[in-house]
Amino acid sequence: MYKGYQEKLFTSSWGINSGFKRLADELHNLIPLQGRCENPMSKNKHLEKFRRAQNAAYDLFNNGLCNKRGLFNNVYGWAPTMSQTYYAHSGTWSNWEDMVEEVMTPIIINAAKEQGIK
Repeated sequence: MYKGYQEKLFTSSWGINSGFKRLADELHNLIPLQGRCENPMSKNKHLEKFRRAQNAAYDLFNNGLCNKRGLFNNVYGWAPTMSQTYYAHSGTWSNWEDMVEEVMTPIIINAAKEQGIK
């Protein structure tokens, strides 16, 4: 093993850390099929943030941000350009997954706490 090299303990898929997949799945079951969560500004504000983050990540990894670039930038604080997503190689997508995961994990944790999921 090389000095300074550490294998990842958990993998991520579309920005969801595998260690938090169960929580993300349970949260996903709580969000409506369409539209915002009920009470998105009060008792479900973290669940609503999870819904928005999930929708934005889906658009990046499924559509190359053709539909929700503004939402993605708002949630994650960055967004690749159209040409970056069009010409991206697998290493770039993997790097983007890691960047999305850094933002998504705290969102999942906060939403799970809010909803009483352990």
